[in-house]
Parts: sequence; structure tokens; C-alpha cells
Amino acid sequence: MKYPLSLRRSLLVLSLGLSALPTWADDDCEAPLNRWQTREAVRQMGAAQGWQIQRLKIDDGCYEVRGIDAQGRGFKAKIDPETLQVLKMKQDRHQRTREHARDHDEGEAEQHKRSPSSEGAPMSTPAPASGSIPRGQVE
Repeated sequence: MKYPLSLRRSLLVLSLGLSALPTWADDDCEAPLNRWQTREAVRQMGAAQGWQIQRLKIDDGCYEVRGIDAQGRGFKAKIDPETLQVLKMKQDRHQRTREHARDHDEGEAEQHKRSPSSEGAPMSTPAPASGSIPRGQVE
């Protein structure tokens, strides 16, 4: 089956356009080396933002920083070497989950310290009101 010339041209243009998309989505830095700011300047910028930089390296022509932010969360950031602008930043999800679990555990431990129940004695729970749904408590 022969397709009309205009349809073939359109498909060709579309395929060429789609093949060029990955180059547009590139997040590499293009600054020439003579315009780069020093690693010390990156460390100073990070300190001004409250970061504790654990690792500073060059990746894809950009500075890449791993560290802990001012709120104590782990992060990874890609920084333009010329302007020191943060191009991309990713928080460490696992660390936030661990912190949440730790905070939750600490809160429960504090609650148990304050409870007047003695070890091994059953905890008394009030009887549910008539017509309400009883709720269980797991220890």
C-alpha cells in the first residue's frame, strides 16, 4: 500500500523530532572550565544554606553535592559550576522514613514512661459506650 507523499514527510519529520528530544532533556552543564567557580565557593554556598557537604564531585560537567540539609535530611544536588545555581535536588526518601519511624518510636517511648501502669499488670480500658464501636489497643 502506498502512502501519500505528505504523510510520509510528516512521519519523517515526526521521527526526526522525537529522536532529538533526549538532547533537549539533557541536564549537563555547558560552562567552559575558565568560567567555573571553585570547589571552595561551592562549599561556602552550601554552608550559607545550612548544608553539611559530605561529598563534592563533578558529574556531566556539573558539580554534584551529597550531604545533609539544614533540617537534617540527606540530599543530592546538581549545581551549575558557573552560577552555583541548584539545577536539581533530590531528598533522601529512606532517611526521611527512618527519621519518621525514629520520631514515632521516641514518642511512644515517652508515652510509656509517663503511663502509671506497672510491668505485667493489664492495662484498664474504659468500657465502650452503648452503641459505639469498640476499639482495640495493641501493645
